[in-house]
Amino acid sequence: MKAKIRTTDLSWKQLERLVRKLASKIRESGWKPQCLIGITVGGIIPLALLADEFGTKNIATVSARSYSKKRQGKLRITSLPEIDLRGKRVLLVDEIADRGTTLKRISGIFMRRYKVRELRTAALVVNKKKCKHWPDYHVLETDKWIVFPWDNEHS
Repeated sequence: MKAKIRTTDLSWKQLERLVRKLASKIRESGWKPQCLIGITVGGIIPLALLADEFGTKNIATVSARSYSKKRQGKLRITSLPEIDLRGKRVLLVDEIADRGTTLKRISGIFMRRYKVRELRTAALVVNKKKCKHWPDYHVLETDKWIVFPWDNEHS
């Protein structure tokens, strides 16, 4: 018999509160990103909301996927942005750091390929039991499966 996965559903209001808290943590650190990069698909909405919080349109996305039906598999990066980030402060954004490997691996690619001055990572949620590579900024720690407002049972 399969073990039941414990879940927590987030509403849009809760999501917006988490994003505001995340933006606040970043501001309080004294660090100001010059460009925000979101990891698709889950990082797109946090990226857009954070861009609004920081009053910037200087954003881009990187396409990566490691999940299929609630199971983590091999990370596949399918597209990188065509953007000049040389010498810039970049914030890499995702909705969740489960093991943290997606943020870590993509961070390495951005440091090498784009020659950014400084790259920091942010996730709304961290899996407190499994995460090995914690983001620089996060707001919620849990061991439950988070169901974001944009998730549905068919994904």
